[in-house]
Amino acid sequence: MRTLITLLALMPLFYISFRYSFSLGWHWPSVLSTFVSEHFAYDIGGTPADFWKFVLHVSAKTALNLFIVTLAIKPLYNLFKINLLKQRKLLGLFGFFYVLLHVSIFVGIKHHFNSLEIYGAMQEHLFLWFGFTAFLIFFMMAFTSIPFLFKRFASWHKLFYFGMVLVMIHFLLGAKEISMDDITYVAVISGLLSLRLLKR
Repeated sequence: MRTLITLLALMPLFYISFRYSFSLGWHWPSVLSTFVSEHFAYDIGGTPADFWKFVLHVSAKTALNLFIVTLAIKPLYNLFKINLLKQRKLLGLFGFFYVLLHVSIFVGIKHHFNSLEIYGAMQEHLFLWFGFTAFLIFFMMAFTSIPFLFKRFASWHKLFYFGMVLVMIHFLLGAKEISMDDITYVAVISGLLSLRLLKR
């Protein structure tokens, strides 16, 4: 199961690499893209117009999807006795990996590690504050997931639920327009968080 989760969690990274490969002038990406389009009626795309914006989008959606699955593990066990509890930490760490990729692109590629420029962007866009606060929570959780630290800071990991609320706000405020996909994400996360509160 861990191998399957690892492969599935790395697929977005492979996809990012594949989309980047178009810009290297290689022939095989175009051949593969054409094959998939002709035989499976699915467009896997070429070189994105703005590659780093594309990576920001993919990393954000992947992290969100992984965190949603992490949230769903306990309800799945309680309602249907599907036991994936041992995989929750792995899913959470992969989710943080994509959060870290997302933040790294924003800080390093978009703003060149310029603190004044980053602060200016955060002053201009309120949703960045919610995202940054959520990142600090997820960073703390990833750091304290080391066994000997987890024993001391296990209660802090309940902040994950607050982090997900911040992510929802970040997600909605950052959208240029609210789509049906956005509403679906918010509904699913809200439902899973509600299940957690009802259990208490």
